[in-house]
Amino acid sequence: MAKTGGTGHPKEAYSLALCRHKHVLIFAKTVTVVLLQNFSVYREKTRYKTMQKNGHREHMAALLRTLSSSDRAWLRQRLMRHDSKALLQNAGGLSRSELLAAESWLWEHAEKAARPREKQPRLRMWLIFMLLRYAGLRLVEVFSVRRAHLDLREGIVRVPGTDEAQPREVPLPLTVSRRLLRVLEDPALFPAEGEFLRCDSSYVRRYLYQCAAACGIPAGLLSARALRRNRALEMSRQGLPLPVIDIFLGRNEAPGQAGIVRCDRKEAQRLLREQLQKERPMKTSARNIFQGRIVRLRGSGLLVEVTLRTAGNLPVVALITDESFKALALEEGKLVNASVKAPWVLIQEGELASNTSPPAENCFSGVVERVREDELAAEILVALPDGSQVCVLHGKNREEPLNLSPGQKVTVFFKAFSVILNLE
Repeated sequence: MAKTGGTGHPKEAYSLALCRHKHVLIFAKTVTVVLLQNFSVYREKTRYKTMQKNGHREHMAALLRTLSSSDRAWLRQRLMRHDSKALLQNAGGLSRSELLAAESWLWEHAEKAARPREKQPRLRMWLIFMLLRYAGLRLVEVFSVRRAHLDLREGIVRVPGTDEAQPREVPLPLTVSRRLLRVLEDPALFPAEGEFLRCDSSYVRRYLYQCAAACGIPAGLLSARALRRNRALEMSRQGLPLPVIDIFLGRNEAPGQAGIVRCDRKEAQRLLREQLQKERPMKTSARNIFQGRIVRLRGSGLLVEVTLRTAGNLPVVALITDESFKALALEEGKLVNASVKAPWVLIQEGELASNTSPPAENCFSGVVERVREDELAAEILVALPDGSQVCVLHGKNREEPLNLSPGQKVTVFFKAFSVILNLE
């Protein structure tokens, strides 16, 4: 007699198998019923949401029919602007602190190079980043840039036309253009002819990935496309309308947009230059504003010494009270704005000797760019090595008269107590 695996009798084995089969059928039927019930509920909810959405649209359509022509024009203008909260939140984008950290890391990485052969590719990556960050160029447009396209004394990048965009002039912040000019003045690093920024796009992608990792930026967030998008969002926060931003970025008009919002290209260029070449990190009456990350904090009783470093590697020292320190919730790595009023900045002719102790905590050598005078005071604009400027207001009633002219080397200095710290 054939054995049946421990069941003892063939009839018992058959009965057991049949029982198991019935249980499986009952379970499958139960699951099917539950799934059908859930699907019915989901279908009803979806139908309700669709009806609700259609009802909202019908209500909006009825409301639009009641509007006058002027109200419709106002609504159309508002919808065509980048001022909605969803866009201004910059979800998933780069913060100003992260952008400054990336810019500082690229510059410091280039400064650490010991030989010109090692420094040149690092500075090239810094230049590529700056054009992506502040000019909002496409990566292919950056690669095609030649020295003849850069009018950095006027703060203009002339982008040649492509299949995707018309030729255009892109204004840069004057502080940025001065920094670019100082780097490109060295003929040993960058030739006067040819596409000196051209390299492999995958190399740029890997370098930005390395920069993001060093700065603690999430992987994949620092890219050429992300920098271009962040520039557009910054401009929208400044109140520039969408058609003007499209001209800045070299984007073609969307279908039907030209009939809705008319924008003169010359007027748009004038508006861009006025807005971007005068942009500041904050609105204040102080002429001297330094934006940077806190690199050192040192407490001593009632006072706290705060040292920040700008994107151009310029150290600025401020002294504040411990209560102000707690109120601002300062910590290393935080982005702050340091402002100094022009009358608080002192100036002397010539550079400070190497064996001489600095007269104040903040002491910088520079070159006079402009001098304006009247019977009461003289306003001196000094260019620093990092590309930033310091404005000095020198009273004529002081005992030590100044006879300064553009191009003259000077030293500017101000005390740490004169620095006012502000958050974004």
